[in-house]
This record gives sequence, structure tokens and C-alpha cells, in this order.
Amino acid sequence: MKKRIIILFYSVMIAGLAGAQSYHFSQFFSTPLLTNPANTGFTEGPYRLASNFRSQGMQGGNAYFTGYISGDISPFRNVLAKNNKAGLGLYIMNDQALGGALQTNTIGLSAAYSVALDEYGDHNIGVGFQGTYNQRRIDYSKLTFENQYSPGGYNPGAPVGEPLDYTNKHFMDVNAGIAYNALLEDRSYFFGASVYNILQHKESMISDDFKLPTRVVVQAGAQFFSGTYGKVYFSATGMVQAKAMETTVGAAYGHQLTDDGEKNELMFGMWYRYKDALIPYVGYQVKAVQVGLSYDYTVSALKTGAQVRNGYELTLLYKAIDKRELKTLIPWY
Repeated sequence: MKKRIIILFYSVMIAGLAGAQSYHFSQFFSTPLLTNPANTGFTEGPYRLASNFRSQGMQGGNAYFTGYISGDISPFRNVLAKNNKAGLGLYIMNDQALGGALQTNTIGLSAAYSVALDEYGDHNIGVGFQGTYNQRRIDYSKLTFENQYSPGGYNPGAPVGEPLDYTNKHFMDVNAGIAYNALLEDRSYFFGASVYNILQHKESMISDDFKLPTRVVVQAGAQFFSGTYGKVYFSATGMVQAKAMETTVGAAYGHQLTDDGEKNELMFGMWYRYKDALIPYVGYQVKAVQVGLSYDYTVSALKTGAQVRNGYELTLLYKAIDKRELKTLIPWY
């Protein structure tokens, strides 16, 4: 009876990790292809590179790690109609749980197109689509089982004695999104909505009956100048997947450190994930390179016991600059 209880607990645990809710990043504004496929190629310059590394632990060790890198380009800039943009992008992500025993590797390809709504290109709307290939793997050598414990202690070489036949699973999925952007001389703002897991693939390693629910993401944000050297950034995102909901809202202030016309900005901010965590943020951008560091300070009941603990995120972006597109009335960009 005890063995059956342990197997049931293990199965539920794996199934929950596999399908209850998708990955998430606190610095969602630094993972453009994961929040809306319509963001693909919508950059000031010809291309953009982005990365995000998140570590979140449980009491006694680091239980979760997610690494993300992406690149997207804006081709045909001299061929398309004035102020229209096309985008192509690629991202790679590795998501680990249970100390690396459960891993998911994802490759996503996306394409987008945005159309100017006025002759100056200040307002535009775009759509994007994305296809993903996913591999999920369990490494049983990193897990412990009841049969490996004996009166003499723990023996990792002992047979687990359980019918655990699944080691790898592969699946495809499709995502789509739409976004509206307004790029004015002294301010900008955006709104977007996207749908992920449209195919609702079977993802669980234990049961073939579970299908990952569709995830809907809604985002909005704005930035505007504050004085001669200041900028204020605001952003919010909401996600719904099955019965799980996540809402994050916050703002940051950026101060230009020099007045030589080059980007040299130091940023401080705070975001709040509703009923979950406070997220202080610090960032720095010099020319085309931006780095950001955030810390999830858990304020929910998950802070106690052996539950999910505080997390860290480090982001690095490189946004190639095309000075032909800079607004001439802005002293620094």
C-alpha cells in the first residue's frame, strides 16, 4: 500500500509539473518571442538578440531553471512599402525541474508582418505566427525511489522496482498573436494579445490523456520622457491557462547618464505579480547592449515550508541600431 501511495504521489507530481502551467519569466519584456509572436522583427534596427536565465528554488536546493535565447531579424527593409515591417525569428529554451531530472527543450520558429496605419509610420498593427518543436525527458538516475532504501541505507544502484518506461516525448505546437504599436516623438505605447498551445498537445510523461491547455496572454505598456534625462517605463501582462491566472504589473525609471547623444541609461523599477511576488529590477543600457537583473521576493504562502522560493533572473539584449529610424527630435534614443 505504501509503495502505491508513493507511485501515485510521484505520478501526480510529474503530471503537475508537466502540464498544469507553462514556463514564465518575471522580465517578460526581455523575452519578445515568448510573449507574442507578433513581436518578431519589430525592432528599431535590422536585428535583435535576447537571452534570459531564471533560477528558482525550493527549500534545500535549486529545483527550477529556465534558459532562453532568441534572435529575430527585420528583412526586406528596403523592399517593403514604407514603414511596413516583416520579421523572422528563432528561439531555443531549456526548462528544468526536480534538479534537472525533468527537462524540456524547445525550438520555436516565428514570422510576423506589421502594417503602418498612417503615412508617417507612427501607428501600426501586426500579426505573427509561431511553430514549436518540443522534447521532454526524464532522467531517472536523478530521482530516488522506495526500493533503493534498505536497512543498510540508500543504494542508488538498486532497481527502482517501478514500471517507469517513459524517458522521452516529442510534440509540436502552434502559437499566434496580434499587436498594436504607437511610436511617437516623445512617447510610445503598445497593446498585444496572443494564444499559445493552440494544438493542445499531449504533454504528460505519465498519462496520454492529459492535454496542455491553451494559454492566452494579454500585454500592454508605455514609455515617455520625464524631464531632460529621464524616461518612465510601464508594462503589464496577464496570462490565463485552464484555471491558472497570472497578472504582473510594474514600472521603471531610466536616467540618461551622459548628454553626448549616445544611449547610456541606468534603470530601476519594481513589478508585482498578483498574490505571488514583488520583483525589484535594475538594468543598464549602453548603446545597443542592455543587461537586466531581477529578484522575485515571494510574498504568497509558497514562501513557507518546502514550497517554491525566491527566484533570480538575468537578461542580456543586443538591439542593433539603425540611426535612419531614430526620431530626430529626441536628444538620445
